[in-house]
Amino acid sequence: MVIDSRVLTLKEVGDMMKHFSDLSTPFFPFIQAPRISRMDASIIHRCQRFRRFDTDYICYASPECIYVSVNKPIMLRGVQHFGSKGGKYTVSTEVKNATDGSSLVKQSGSYASKKDKTCSYYGFSVLFDGPVGLVENKEYKIESHITGTVTWCGTKGQTNVESEGVIFTFRASLDSISKTSETKGQFPVLLWSAKR
Repeated sequence: MVIDSRVLTLKEVGDMMKHFSDLSTPFFPFIQAPRISRMDASIIHRCQRFRRFDTDYICYASPECIYVSVNKPIMLRGVQHFGSKGGKYTVSTEVKNATDGSSLVKQSGSYASKKDKTCSYYGFSVLFDGPVGLVENKEYKIESHITGTVTWCGTKGQTNVESEGVIFTFRASLDSISKTSETKGQFPVLLWSAKR
């Protein structure tokens, strides 16, 4: 209980009891405006690019790259990559401003592939230490350097994907040495949340 925890003084407890008992109090020392829910801002959504996942394995010839833009501001939380059953990978993923090439975030690490909870492929997520703000109608480049075993591959990708009211637009990068493009390759899912 709040009273037993001694978080509030006895006077504050008395003021609260009077307030919630509809007894008039000349001064109520607590903010009465409802709090803005931070829960909504921290819900992580999935923007899924591909309609099909193949065991038609691809070998990496790093880097894997894709351009992305959004029609509303979002917070990019991470990027999912394809893997394979039992696969282990060393990855460096970077998000860059496509206009000037400046880096917004870079995350590196070692990852073990596991089966995705919502789809039937093997993969792993590179989550950023902090969310990256993407503004509307600006293009960003996602680039991953990956070493490890061969992986699954996405096909029947979409250039425009709607996720929770946000439209993500993908464009191929000439820097992607492997098969990644708007319609096939890597980056099956972008992990994002609403802008606070």
